[in-house]
Amino acid sequence: MKEIIFLFSLFCFTFIFSQKPFEYKENHFPVKFVLKNSKDTITTRVQNIGFFTNKKFSPVTYIKEINVLDPSGNKTTISEFDIDYMEITDPQNVVRKYTSSTSLLLAKKDFGLIEILYKGKLSWYRDYFFEGMGYKINKVDFLIDRKDGKLTNESGFFKPSIKYNLKEKLKDYPDLLALVDKARKDEDFIKILELYNDK
Repeated sequence: MKEIIFLFSLFCFTFIFSQKPFEYKENHFPVKFVLKNSKDTITTRVQNIGFFTNKKFSPVTYIKEINVLDPSGNKTTISEFDIDYMEITDPQNVVRKYTSSTSLLLAKKDFGLIEILYKGKLSWYRDYFFEGMGYKINKVDFLIDRKDGKLTNESGFFKPSIKYNLKEKLKDYPDLLALVDKARKDEDFIKILELYNDK
């Protein structure tokens, strides 16, 4: 009888301690966020949902909801409308920052998280959203002038990009207008906003 108890105890001990602990996967990106009903910063991992690869960040990760994982691998779903502020770090160490649309007072209706591309005298934000019934992603960029709080956003056929809005805002700075014409990537526009911020 003692041998059976010993063998059973040995089996239980081996079984319990032989299970591998949960390990985050390459599509589990570090995330920090603050909920609207709290002041605490939660640090964990978010499950990235990419289109062609899960190694590259995609806004689908947070549109409508995010899936966060605790160190044990337990998944919790949180609505993007419950988040006040969020930072996601991708595998290339790019930190993407988001704030709730209600914190910017952009509209009476809450339309979720907005990416902070640049904050300064002229701040640049981007809203990603699903278009139609499928998973096609669209975006709208916003500029907010800190001096007057005025919001300018790209819209429709006549104002098709952030470039048009920057030209309007920077019309008194010919040196910056020349850079706007040459700008192609987000980084180019951020550099222009940094130069404007120093004037």
